[in-house]
Amino acid sequence: MTSLGIDHPLVCLRNLDAARETYLSLGFLMKPPGMHPWGTSTALVIFRNQLLELVGIGDESLLDGYAAGDFRFGRHVQKWLQEREGVPLSALNSSDAAADEAAVVARGGHCAGTIEFGREVIRDDGAPDRTATTLKIFTREGLPRLSMFACQQHRRDLIEFPKWMDHPNGAHGFVSATILAEPQDQPAVKDWLATLHGPEAITGTGWGFTVTTGKGHWRVLSRDAARAFFGPLPEELAPDGAPSVISLDVACRALERVRPFLTAGDFAHREIGGTLVLTEPARLGGILLTFQEAPEAP
Repeated sequence: MTSLGIDHPLVCLRNLDAARETYLSLGFLMKPPGMHPWGTSTALVIFRNQLLELVGIGDESLLDGYAAGDFRFGRHVQKWLQEREGVPLSALNSSDAAADEAAVVARGGHCAGTIEFGREVIRDDGAPDRTATTLKIFTREGLPRLSMFACQQHRRDLIEFPKWMDHPNGAHGFVSATILAEPQDQPAVKDWLATLHGPEAITGTGWGFTVTTGKGHWRVLSRDAARAFFGPLPEELAPDGAPSVISLDVACRALERVRPFLTAGDFAHREIGGTLVLTEPARLGGILLTFQEAPEAP
């Protein structure tokens, strides 16, 4: 099994500013919006070794930049966002992207290419500095909305600022991310996730299967099975039925810290088995969002 963990599924949406205000109203701290060098705009919620990232189209003139073989990060986001909001691409946390690429390729995977990039930043002491990030792009034919990339942050100290990580709602990371896949699609999804994380990471369940990663787990289930976790799924959630991430499952210190934000923002939600389930994908960027109490990683 590689060290690859769930870092940040990209929640791609058409109005970044409005979505940022929505997530701020849920009690997340968010850095001011920024821009990727390949033309997508971005707003971040920062956790330790994980991010909640909202992504939009910022500058169409840049979308063909930073090619990784035939893969264009900006064009991929644009293409699938034109069909619907949601998650068409997910980052996997990596401490050694080259080693993780080798492990994935050894299990039969394919790396489309590598992207190296950085951003100019100003540290708290006023000194200029520059982030450095390596991406290894992994795609699988027939599963375009489950495209993944290993993401190695070489200067995480320039990203994880404590003042941006003490969220008023008590959130501190992801317990899991949920993938919707109908029974006929689950064998292909299972093979793809085993290629990325190792076959030993897969655990079968009565409703689908889970995949243990270096940070949190994937939960793969059908629309029918999803009722046990979320209640009936909204019709507008992943209406095309394509295997895709439909929920980010947020770890928080206490549900009582989340509830006031749901009330103040009039967020439709239900509670199932000690989990708060927010059920308005149109407000959240084409996904569901859940909160559950979980201990913080040391």
